[in-house]
Amino acid sequence: MKGRGSAIREIKARLNILDVVKRYVDLRRVGNRWVAPCPFHQETKPSFSVNEDEGFFYCFGCQAAGDLFDFYGRINGLEFRETLEQLAEEAGVILSDVRPDPKAAAERDFKKIALRMYETAKNHFRRNLYEDNGLECRNYLERRKLSPEIIESFELGWSLPGWQGLADALRRSGFTQGQGVEAGLLIANERGGCYDRFRGRLIFPIKNLSGQVIAFGGRIIGGEDSAKYINSSDSPLYKKGDNLYGLFQARRGIAIQKSVIITEGYMDVLTLRQFGYSHACGVLGTALTAEQVRRLAGFCSSMELIFDGDAPGRKAALKACEMVMARGLACKVVILPEGEDIDSLLHEQGTERFEELRRFAPEGLDFCVRMLQEYAPKEALDWVKNFLAAFEQPELVLRYASRLTQGLDLDEREVRKALPAPAKGGRQVPPSGPKAAGLVKKDALDRWIMHFLVRYPHHLPVLRDSGAQLLLTQGWALCLWEKMAACAPEYDPSEVLRGLDDKEKEFWGRCRVMEAPPAEHQEEELHDIRALVERRCREKSSGACMQALRRGGDKGDYDADLLKALNETLIAKRETLIAKRTRGSSDG
Repeated sequence: MKGRGSAIREIKARLNILDVVKRYVDLRRVGNRWVAPCPFHQETKPSFSVNEDEGFFYCFGCQAAGDLFDFYGRINGLEFRETLEQLAEEAGVILSDVRPDPKAAAERDFKKIALRMYETAKNHFRRNLYEDNGLECRNYLERRKLSPEIIESFELGWSLPGWQGLADALRRSGFTQGQGVEAGLLIANERGGCYDRFRGRLIFPIKNLSGQVIAFGGRIIGGEDSAKYINSSDSPLYKKGDNLYGLFQARRGIAIQKSVIITEGYMDVLTLRQFGYSHACGVLGTALTAEQVRRLAGFCSSMELIFDGDAPGRKAALKACEMVMARGLACKVVILPEGEDIDSLLHEQGTERFEELRRFAPEGLDFCVRMLQEYAPKEALDWVKNFLAAFEQPELVLRYASRLTQGLDLDEREVRKALPAPAKGGRQVPPSGPKAAGLVKKDALDRWIMHFLVRYPHHLPVLRDSGAQLLLTQGWALCLWEKMAACAPEYDPSEVLRGLDDKEKEFWGRCRVMEAPPAEHQEEELHDIRALVERRCREKSSGACMQALRRGGDKGDYDADLLKALNETLIAKRETLIAKRTRGSSDG
């Protein structure tokens, strides 16, 4: 078994980033790169680029950047641990924690058992559907006009009306009652026994993004006085607020469409799919959650939210719009006619009527303005302030603030109080080449040096010997220099990328993809940087020390006092800047 660092290296050795990206993106070759429209934001131009040799991707539109793990996690809406586990399983790499954790190991072991139980349960329910005692459920599916293809592709099943059908099937497969209860498939009774959670219900398997069954939904089809729908309880495998029904089946359609249709019911998802809407999925017995939005944001940049037209439906739509737009995604709100749901609308009125509703559906912000116009002025202002404060991309706030201020006739001064403080600094990279030496300022000098170093890392020893790192004044530049220096002399882009934060990855990708001048100019640019470094050293108060050290170095005779004084000054300054960077107080 392998620790995290060695596992990451082995996974990258076994899985090619190009092969993984091609599952989701239609790439075409241009030189040594592969390009396509970016899967992470809405556009048609080929701004997304994959460098197979160095194992990274970059989009010059939205600045998404990173390695195989970054892409897979982002496109699938996964945390890093989930990404690592799924890619390790695909690559055949066995993981182990660097520091053994008995509790975590026991949890992982049980998850494996639970996955086998859910697979056993799925097969049990599917068999039931096609046996004699499944006739009632088959007749129900026929009345609901679900096609055999949909029933098969979503692996629908039937839970028997009795109390022990699944419990007996699990026991015959070697699982204990306690395991069934812990996995959420069985319910313990007061007498120490247990019984099936799902009885007499149409079963909807809920899958994770790897296609493994992790939960079930069940719809009653008889006339019993019981809840219409029940769902699996939260378990080590499943949290209902994190997952979406049909996302596994819809993931490719969502990535292609760059959009997703979100609905509330299992049957709505199946009907949409049957009528050709391959990019639809549904929430699982709850309102749309921020975690579900985050997960979907890895697939698309736009969402269509389908809600009932009654007051609760409109209120839920307003809350959903808040979360989607705060994430930086576009959205539309499709309000269904009173008394209609997706299933009845499509079967009775066809896709023409549904397409009409979609065509005239308001954009998310317009819908919010219409809803808020019915609020009291103070309530509307409070909503706007909370909404703007929740934005993850501050650069979008001004656009939304302006439209909300005008649409709701609010006091602009009050709205501006909710705006985040503007970010310090800029994103521009300083110019390269002979003219740059006379143009750069303090921050630009850091960016120029690091811009050159990222493109030509093999020159790091030369820059270090020239004293370039001593002129870095920005915390982000010092941190990036340290990370790159740690990988020398065997510079491995994959190793560097793994240690970078998001802003560093963006800078790294931009330097290596977008703004790199022809390689034959690197010696000229290196000469310019060294000349500027030397001049800046002379201009600093420590210039005399630097020259004395350089003269002493040539003779092999350093002045110990000068060396100590200079080192103490520079080290203290660098440690202060690195500490600021670590606290996040400096700009990337």
